[in-house]
Amino acid sequence: MTADDRTVRYLPQEPRHYRPGIGLIGCGGISALHLAAYREAGYDVLVLCDLIAERAYERQAEFFPVARVITDYHEMLAMPELEVVDIATHVDVRPPIVEAALRAGKHVLSQKPFVRSLAEGRRLCAIADEVGRTLAVNQNGRWAPHFSYLRHAVAAGQIGTLTSADFAVYWPHDRIVESDPRFSKMEDLILYDFGIHWFDLIANLFGEHGEARSVMANCGTRHGQVIPVPTQAQVLIDFDDAQVSLVFRGSSRWAESGSYRVEGTTGVLTHTGQSLGGPDVVLTDARGTHPVTVEGDWFANGMRGTMGEMLRAIEDGRRPGIEGRASLPGLALCYAAIESSRTGLRVDPRDVDALPR
Repeated sequence: MTADDRTVRYLPQEPRHYRPGIGLIGCGGISALHLAAYREAGYDVLVLCDLIAERAYERQAEFFPVARVITDYHEMLAMPELEVVDIATHVDVRPPIVEAALRAGKHVLSQKPFVRSLAEGRRLCAIADEVGRTLAVNQNGRWAPHFSYLRHAVAAGQIGTLTSADFAVYWPHDRIVESDPRFSKMEDLILYDFGIHWFDLIANLFGEHGEARSVMANCGTRHGQVIPVPTQAQVLIDFDDAQVSLVFRGSSRWAESGSYRVEGTTGVLTHTGQSLGGPDVVLTDARGTHPVTVEGDWFANGMRGTMGEMLRAIEDGRRPGIEGRASLPGLALCYAAIESSRTGLRVDPRDVDALPR
């Protein structure tokens, strides 16, 4: 596509000059992707913290050899040279750490899913406001190239007012997590831990439509899957004047793929690639069909995008697009889908405040 009125600036943004000291709490598997992106961006990671020191030392050796290793995050939060804390722990233990970091005067990037209840999320956001710090959420899927292009093209009005969106993903998630009991036994693995990226994207895309009025979902297992929890799900979301569908097939064995078709009043955006995306997006409108090749991948762009957006927002004195409150509408859709999958009923996401027990 040529540089005309259809050009979309979808790549991660960096702060112009702001390069604060960064500390990471939680050096598990996903932290390697955070640190790889930060190293590539030239960010200054000073401290790595984990209860299991060996994990932090592994990350130190691979990514930031001069970073200090600490096992007590309270000690880390007392360091004045740290301005930003990336908290990559599991959601079960994260909220008290987020609160402690904010009250220690740090800006915070929280791992996703942000919280288990909207009330807890609002409480943490209120603390951030009280202490004058930024609280952002690592919704890295927003910067996956195919999703980032979609978000920015829709925001620019390239396909008019949205009328529908359909997403489908086929991939072997059961085999990816089978050796990790924290995930392989997570009842809401597909809709909560994985699906939150799609719920967040939908809430972001359809924000101008107001809140969704109903969510219907069901989950199930399939013959041959290697973990005991549901690996398949499908979701229908209704807005007043638009509909969305989601299909997750998390124990597929062949022909891994991911796709979307997002329609508006003046055009449609389509994509087909691997489960976490690929380089091809197509805009079709009254002027014809316009193929676009996007650059990067889910994790490299995503991790760099979330931290870059937070740092740029701090530098500019504005709220980041991924601030804590901006994650709550997607969580509401997610909670409603989980409740619907358990009850078999349509659920109004405006009536759901927490992850169902």
